[in-house]
Amino acid sequence: NLLTDMAGGYSSSKLLLTLDTVKYLASHHTHEEFPFLNVPFNARHRTTFHAILVRLLLSPGGEEKLGLTFDKFMEPIVETMSQLGALDSSQLRSEAARMPLIGVFRDLRGVAMSLHNRRTFGMIFDILEPRHLPLLSKVADLWYDQPDVMISLLRFMHEFCHNKANRVNFDQSSPNGILLFRATSDVVCAFGRRALATAAPASGDIYKMRYKGMSIALSVLNSAMSGNYVCFGVFALYNDPALDNALDISLKMALSIPLDHVVAYPKLSKSVFGFMEIIFRSHIKTTMALDTSVFMQLMNAVHEGLQSSDAQISSMCANSIDHLATFYYENSGKDKPEVHNLNKHLAAQPNLFSSLTATLFNLLLFGAPQNHWAVMRPMLSLMLASESSFTAYKDHLMSSQDSANQGKLNEAFNKLLADVNRSLESANRDRFTQKLTAFRVSTRGFLTL
Repeated sequence: NLLTDMAGGYSSSKLLLTLDTVKYLASHHTHEEFPFLNVPFNARHRTTFHAILVRLLLSPGGEEKLGLTFDKFMEPIVETMSQLGALDSSQLRSEAARMPLIGVFRDLRGVAMSLHNRRTFGMIFDILEPRHLPLLSKVADLWYDQPDVMISLLRFMHEFCHNKANRVNFDQSSPNGILLFRATSDVVCAFGRRALATAAPASGDIYKMRYKGMSIALSVLNSAMSGNYVCFGVFALYNDPALDNALDISLKMALSIPLDHVVAYPKLSKSVFGFMEIIFRSHIKTTMALDTSVFMQLMNAVHEGLQSSDAQISSMCANSIDHLATFYYENSGKDKPEVHNLNKHLAAQPNLFSSLTATLFNLLLFGAPQNHWAVMRPMLSLMLASESSFTAYKDHLMSSQDSANQGKLNEAFNKLLADVNRSLESANRDRFTQKLTAFRVSTRGFLTL
């Protein structure tokens, strides 16, 4: 921790670069030189160790002062990957390969953590692509049932495809963004297929043995799909199955976990509901093409997550509802396959919008304070998508109050709807959100449950 703090400081990092000890660490960062790196308990420290060294190496004047280039620093890691890549399947799955695999993924994650711009990220990408990336999906296919190996691999992938500080930014003519997503898809699909084909453990820690890997795999795909470095339309245009396979496997993983288990584990919840929000936002055509039973399973999960006490989870689910309602309002009546599919789902479950409307208003009026901003966003789009659902909720709420309160409530609803246009432009959304806040404050003073 002391070394981390020193490497992060301006003056202290400059001091570290002048020390012979640091120069030795940077040029001898292998477990042969430092046996503590190969102790399983120290796996996290191994990641931190490499993150510190790369931060120092890539700081201004770092390569010159340490007498080492980034490519030279990476040589021991690349050599290990070359040796592992040369193994056949039985050798790669042997116990002799376990620690080298964990070690190399831990090291790579530490390196990737300290890459904060386009130039430095491009350096590691050029080292790994195309020679070493295929190893990742091969490991995921062979070691899917071993959490120590898979968590190391998936955490590296999560860091590697995370576009923090817009570092994953390739030239306009470069295919690297697509190649990176394809490699990500291969890893997620290799792990997901094998995990789904394996029964959940009857005993032991089910989160560690099964759900943790699924959670990180979903987070990996979430990072890749929201990274803004892939034009996803290219995959369908050129009949590349990478995107469809990744969405299919990830959706199956998300829905294979019982909803009560999803809600019980916070990190798992954020991965699952984050994935659902992304597919409603960016892949609505694929989402609408699902079987009605699967689509309704998805909506039931979103409905449940909406009522979570965790504001981040309820916000993700509210955004999912907003994407769906906005799509329906803006495209209703158009001759599009996805619109026909949504109409089919709504015909099978005609009370979908009304149940969502009722839940959102109940959360606004009677729910915990941390959920208010989350639930307000989809209200306008949902009201425009299904005015009958809003009218039905209004009538139901009015009927539950005495005659004195009914007059006050009717006046509050009239104020809420005054000067609100039938559009989903930002200005109109903001105005309606302000009115919802005033509506909540005024009605909570007299409403009775």
